[in-house]
Amino acid sequence: MINTYVKHPNAEYVMPFLFNIGFFISALTELLKNEHNPIKYVYGTLKSEWSGGRPSPMAISDLEQIDKYIERLTNRNFTPTFTFTNLSLNKESLKNEYCNKLLDIGVKHKCHFIVASDILYNHIKSRYKDAQMVCSVVLPSIKFKKLFFNETKFYNEMLDKYEIVVVRPEWTIENLDNISKIISDPSRIEVLVNQSCAYNCPNVERHYKIIGELEHGKITNEKYSQIWTNFCPNQKAPDKQRSLIINDEKIDKILSQGVKKIKLQGRTYPLNSMLNELTRHFFRPEIPPETIRKELQNIYRESQNNNRN
Repeated sequence: MINTYVKHPNAEYVMPFLFNIGFFISALTELLKNEHNPIKYVYGTLKSEWSGGRPSPMAISDLEQIDKYIERLTNRNFTPTFTFTNLSLNKESLKNEYCNKLLDIGVKHKCHFIVASDILYNHIKSRYKDAQMVCSVVLPSIKFKKLFFNETKFYNEMLDKYEIVVVRPEWTIENLDNISKIISDPSRIEVLVNQSCAYNCPNVERHYKIIGELEHGKITNEKYSQIWTNFCPNQKAPDKQRSLIINDEKIDKILSQGVKKIKLQGRTYPLNSMLNELTRHFFRPEIPPETIRKELQNIYRESQNNNRN
């Protein structure tokens, strides 16, 4: 099959479109209808006590609406992946009725669940032993500074426990030539290629904790914004200083070693910024970015008109 648009058609792309930027799911599906669509997973979550990683942009209380939305995605051959990565969870959090209903819906549709705590992992597995679990990048990100932490050993141990393990981009870059030699099953690790944070950011644990506080309602959006922009050295840096960007040459090397899952961040990005990330990491470089933008926008406008009619 000829791939007109996608630069790495043999990858399994992991995109930040679940409950967010719905424009891309429908527009990209239509754009790629005549060729292989390598977008396998769409991740994100609704605002809830279990959510984390990034602030959740959407809150929906209608469980029937959520169920139908997830069903539509699975019918399009996407695997929805809930980001239940709040670091502030405790035993009381596990009783949250809304979160457990989201879990029920997710299991019903064979979704995946990204977690960053043992207590939530154990809770989910106690209810659904066949639940598909993903080890969040949050876990190694808060462990890498600890004395004697062996990151490669950690990933291999997590591969014995989880279906998929998300690795830090720093580790990927430092082990670029050896992944197939040191990882037991490269096909089940997930590589983030457009991290905006600083290399080995010293404040990463606090980043994730304040997001948890925001999701729990312990701090306001305004307070969160004030804290966040002062944390990471890269927050106010120009794009060219993003040292954790993994370029095409490195992605090709990663894929050649049996890695399949390529992840893009961007759950909190505005639409134009997400288009820039797709242009950089998803679409073939010979296609002018403006051409892609126009095609996606035309597809979306046409779908909106059809819905009104």
